[in-house]
Amino acid sequence: MTQLPKDDANLINFLCQHCPEVPPASPDLEQQILQQVKTWPQPPLRHYSRLRLVLPALAAGLVAAIVGYRALIPAQPSPAELARLETFIESNWQATASSEHLESDVWHFTDLDTE
Repeated sequence: MTQLPKDDANLINFLCQHCPEVPPASPDLEQQILQQVKTWPQPPLRHYSRLRLVLPALAAGLVAAIVGYRALIPAQPSPAELARLETFIESNWQATASSEHLESDVWHFTDLDTE
């Protein structure tokens, strides 16, 4: 219990003089309380509280799946990009298959003579 300040002696004396007596408890008070608790109507179970948790989780999962799906699928190249890629591949293929580029740069630095 909180102790009152010592400098309030007048207040302490007043409260001690005018303190009411505690009425005696009835012997069957506990039984009365339990009986009243039993007769109170039970509130209906709220099943929609679970639904309020499930629906946002499902919506968040759906949004995450759509965003993830869009992020994993590469974008389709435009016709101009496809034409540029085709030209690049053809020019590189022709450069590798031509007779003047048959020698690799590795052969220029490799000493095959063991004299």
